Amino acid sequence: MSVVATRLSSVGTYLPPWKPLGREDSRRVRGPDEDALTMAVAAGRAADPGQAARRVVFVSRDFPLLSGGNGAVLLAGLSLEAHVPVTEVLGAGPAVLDAILGAAPGTLVIAADDSPEAAGGGAVLVGEEGDDGAALVPVARQIRSLPVVVRHQDGAQYRYRDPRLQREVGTKSTLTRLALPVASPVAAAAGVASRLLSPALDVVGATVEPTESATGIIRALAGAIHAGADGLVLAMEQSCATAAHLGCGPSRICRDEREGGELAAEQPGDGIEIPISLAAYSRAFEPKLRWQADVYVEAPGIDTAPQFPPRIRVGSDGKLAQRCRTVALPRTGTVYTHTTVRIQVPGLPGPYSLALIQLDGSSVRVLLKVTGVEAGLIRIGQSGSIVLRKIAVRAGVPDYGYAFLPETPSSGGERGRLDRSEGALL
Repeated sequence: MSVVATRLSSVGTYLPPWKPLGREDSRRVRGPDEDALTMAVAAGRAADPGQAARRVVFVSRDFPLLSGGNGAVLLAGLSLEAHVPVTEVLGAGPAVLDAILGAAPGTLVIAADDSPEAAGGGAVLVGEEGDDGAALVPVARQIRSLPVVVRHQDGAQYRYRDPRLQREVGTKSTLTRLALPVASPVAAAAGVASRLLSPALDVVGATVEPTESATGIIRALAGAIHAGADGLVLAMEQSCATAAHLGCGPSRICRDEREGGELAAEQPGDGIEIPISLAAYSRAFEPKLRWQADVYVEAPGIDTAPQFPPRIRVGSDGKLAQRCRTVALPRTGTVYTHTTVRIQVPGLPGPYSLALIQLDGSSVRVLLKVTGVEAGLIRIGQSGSIVLRKIAVRAGVPDYGYAFLPETPSSGGERGRLDRSEGALL
């Protein structure tokens, strides 16, 4: 039986702009208004800007909701219709690679991590049969048990601190069971350090993400494709592994990885938090999270200006306007005016900035919280993007909405994104 290659139409990655306070390493930490879901949306939009996905697979070990599901907010943030099927998979690198290898054309596979060791997101849009993008072919798989790191439902974590055991019984034993050809060239690897792969495998020039995470394998794939590398792709988590072969091709790569500052400590205000009203949440979900406005047919007393948030309108004849259509709002804009709130608000970390944003190519202005920069570091006329963020947690329920992410000198003029196709900077 012939093995069908999975074509990678595009690859997107996202890193939070924040660095750990007082550290000089390359790690990033999520902001107070980010979680695995918001980072998944950022990576998914980078990989699929044209909203072409017909199915979504979301892989993580840090789902914000285990009951109730994350699919509705995920689809809304990706601007995909509510009928697009979403599968949520609990796992890390091997589960992500398995999902890509088993995906049908048009599937958007997204990975996200919400941890101090690896915060970020990655996404792969699987192309159609016959496309000429990079190709992945399954090689081998081993699913074994060596629970050196265990996390329970209450968040408590247990670590068996014996690196020799993990190296000898875990990594080396699994590699032996994979039965990979000796000295096989590796193009990309995640969840394992280079020194543990050598000398059994050739890791010279390989893109290696050593931290065990869901996102690491997608970041490694992006690096290998950009470098034009062919060879093995290996994803490991403790003693589980999936191996594939990468044949390079002209896949699009988009990295949403702007440089940022150190994340300062923030304290939520004391007092009674604003409770959630699920009735109001349901009414506001579509326009708020799908970022949509109503446009009414012109009539006496009724103009065609987009209405956001959507509202009932009354004409000059005193009758309710019935005919309207829903339109997507632009996701870029400029600061019209702004202010910084330094008085603590119950349940919200502060201080924080609010900005009135003039959306590009639209008459609509929206009041949004500013994200990605320190409070007060924003100016009138500054351009930026409208991004999904966790606005608050009310009665244990994450309340999502949109915030304004300003461009900074380090993010450049492309909304902080590095977009590469066929290895060339666009």
